[in-house]
Amino acid sequence: MVNKISYVLVFMLFICAGFIACTDDDKVKITEFTLTLTEPEDLNVTSISDLHVTFKNVNTGKLTTNTMTGTTGKITLNEGLYNITVEGKMNYIVDEKTVEGQVKGYKESVNLVGTTSADNIKLFLFNSKADFVIEEVYFAGSTTPEGKQYSGDQYFKIYNNSDSVLYADGLVILESEFTTSRQYDYTPDIMSQAMTVTHIYAVPGNGKEYPVQPGESILICDKAIDHTIATPNSFDLRNANFEWYNDNDQDVDNPMVPNLDIIYSSTLTIWTLNNQGLKAYAIARMGVDKQTYLKDYLYECSYVNSGYTMTRNYYKFPNEWIIDAVNISNKAQYVWNVVDPSLDMGFTYCGEVASDKNRYNKSVRRKVLSTTPDGRKILKDTNNSTEDFEAKATPSLKQ
Repeated sequence: MVNKISYVLVFMLFICAGFIACTDDDKVKITEFTLTLTEPEDLNVTSISDLHVTFKNVNTGKLTTNTMTGTTGKITLNEGLYNITVEGKMNYIVDEKTVEGQVKGYKESVNLVGTTSADNIKLFLFNSKADFVIEEVYFAGSTTPEGKQYSGDQYFKIYNNSDSVLYADGLVILESEFTTSRQYDYTPDIMSQAMTVTHIYAVPGNGKEYPVQPGESILICDKAIDHTIATPNSFDLRNANFEWYNDNDQDVDNPMVPNLDIIYSSTLTIWTLNNQGLKAYAIARMGVDKQTYLKDYLYECSYVNSGYTMTRNYYKFPNEWIIDAVNISNKAQYVWNVVDPSLDMGFTYCGEVASDKNRYNKSVRRKVLSTTPDGRKILKDTNNSTEDFEAKATPSLKQ
């Protein structure tokens, strides 16, 4: 009896000792984090107020909110990797008048390690004026009844999110040169000033040829043909508003549908969207003519790849010309955004992993924020594609 009691006591002591040891080893470490905010450049700022900061733990998904009374603040958080979002108000001077605007900031993958940690975020003026927005991107393509991939039916839908008539004439579609799945330290880093692009296609027109009513969309596709002949999972795109067409034997042209004008294209064959996503897309209005752009907007950069320094020439497209942008990836391969946070602070997707076959026959679609009394839909536009878009959506042309 004594021996049994002794064994029990020893076992209980062993458990307690082990529990205490595990608790000490696994104790959550905290850090005092100092955040410094930098005012937007080229603005005569008089005050910044009502600053709300959200810290999202990348690993756990936990959100922690805090307020700041100035441009520097401290908060105690668990060590970890965080995405940080800042929103607030700002007064600034324009033509000797005080203007109130909304200010935002965003930084991803901020590593909080040690008893103290610090970082800074550059704020930007958030323009909430309604304009065209990217409503939908169908990039993954369709499947045949046998389950094989079918391409050529990729499309964009561009939506008039304002309460007045807008003209699509001259509107350009951009595709990023850089991918959201592979990050390099490009030198010089111009992301805060411009988007590095590989394709620029423009809607034709003299300025007022293509009106778009409030709450209406234009459909821009790769090939404006009846794709349902090849597979019932696709669409009849013969009534698209525009198509992008490269004048060579590999492309198909529908003469009844206007072609986009090619400002710049890096391909010598045909432009197809990356069917896993992995790119950013944007719409914009050119600030200069085509000839001036091609002459003055080259971007030479260098980066290190596998120990070798690579030097490349690309084209840059000023952020100030861009109306709307969306980063796309698949969830597993996403590593960074390839446009400035002032254009997009998030990303959206159709696939969970690389080569996810479930991505086919799906699109990314912007969410509806509200509906006006006359039935016009207002689409959500917070410059954060994670919040603004429905991932893995049913294409609108299927509904």
